[in-house]
Amino acid sequence: MALITPSDLNKRVSQGDERLFFFYGRDTGNMERFTKKLIAKLVPKDAQTLNFHPFDAKNLDTAELSDAVLAVPMFAQRVCAYIPGFDANALSAEQIESIKTILSDIPDTTTVVICADGEKVFKTKKALSPKNKAFADFCAKIGTACDFAYRRAGDMGKFIAAELAKTGSQISNYDAQYLANRLLSDTALIENEIGKLSAYADGAPVTREMIDLLVTPKIESDGFALAINILKGNAKFVFERIDELVSQRHEAIEILGTISYSIADIYRAKLGRSSGKSAADIIKDFDYPAYKKFAVENAFGDASRISNDRIRKTLSILCETDLALKTKGFAKGGDILALEECCAKCMAIRN
Repeated sequence: MALITPSDLNKRVSQGDERLFFFYGRDTGNMERFTKKLIAKLVPKDAQTLNFHPFDAKNLDTAELSDAVLAVPMFAQRVCAYIPGFDANALSAEQIESIKTILSDIPDTTTVVICADGEKVFKTKKALSPKNKAFADFCAKIGTACDFAYRRAGDMGKFIAAELAKTGSQISNYDAQYLANRLLSDTALIENEIGKLSAYADGAPVTREMIDLLVTPKIESDGFALAINILKGNAKFVFERIDELVSQRHEAIEILGTISYSIADIYRAKLGRSSGKSAADIIKDFDYPAYKKFAVENAFGDASRISNDRIRKTLSILCETDLALKTKGFAKGGDILALEECCAKCMAIRN
């Protein structure tokens, strides 16, 4: 029937007659949170022994799935079959067709919930792999398919404020969005950090200083800060942050990758700005996800102060280092040294 967003799901669930839900997306925390509530609504806890049927997607027995879907509810209104960890790439064409046949004839008293969570089901930043896309389209035609993408900072900020309020703490809209951006609106990470922040605040307002003190940023959110400081030649910030990331056991190739992506974002912003484009145009043209909006807007603002030549030379050095890290066998610690040398070369560029 539909491919919808998480914000529209509550309305669909409240109707109470949906027989198939297919959930996918990178915000696994939000997906898990919603799925638990959905299952509890479909089959209350005291009725789950006889009417709730979880399956292992990696070892899915389609005959058992068919039996569960066709089962008559026992002392309950509905039966629920639950398949977490689904990935069409891991299934044969015959298995997928068998599953589709079962899902095409779900009784009115049964709901099937399928979760294809995380990165594995995607081909690109936005697009599912062909097999998962085809399965999602199939589910959308006969039921509901929902993409649990990372929420916009504004929406996540409202969630953060509401969750902190439950613990007796407050947070400003600005600081709530700052926390969202710091963790790229990852619900699972944010829920964990909310617990830490509320305990530390002990009823007092949560401040930006508390966030900086207690919250470890998701590495992708470091990309822009590292990139812009490399382009500005701020060696103290760059090397101190690399040391922090290494102490958190991030690999050199991972750190280099997030720097490179952000440099590319800045270059796109630079070229777009010189062509009369706005930040909104760039976000639309390059199909940036919602959680990247803040980075693009920041890049757009800073790009005017950096020359095209400097950005191009920096990208060239980053590419050379990327190739070296992937092809040369560095001794222990040698890859980090190569990364630091790369950053030093980039900061030494003169316009």
